[in-house]
Amino acid sequence: MADAKDTVKVVETSREYELPASDLVSDVGDDSTQAWLNQIAGLIDRFRLIPRAIMLAYIYAFYQSTTWFMALPDPTNAQAAFISTIVGAGAAFFGLYVGKPSARPRKRKR
Repeated sequence: MADAKDTVKVVETSREYELPASDLVSDVGDDSTQAWLNQIAGLIDRFRLIPRAIMLAYIYAFYQSTTWFMALPDPTNAQAAFISTIVGAGAAFFGLYVGKPSARPRKRKR
C-alpha cells in the first residue's frame, strides 16, 4: 500500500446539481434599490461623468497655475519646470480622455 506522502487528493467537479433558487438568492432585500443603483452607475458610465469631472478639475488647476506663473516678476527655473510638468500632465490627461473607447459597442461593418 502507498505511503501517506505518496497520495494525492482529487476533487471531482464535473457533477451538476439542481438547487432551489431560494437557496442561492436571498429573498430578503429590495430589488428596486439595486436596479436604481445600477441605473445610476450606467448613466455615470454612459455619460463619462468621472473623466469629465477630472478634466474640469485639471482645467481649473491649469488656469490657476498659469495665471500664478504669469504674475511672477522673475520666475525661477524650478517654477518654470513646475508649470511645464502641469502642462505635460494635461497632454497625458487629454490623451487618456480622448483615447478611451465609448461605453457603447461599435457597429460591425458588413
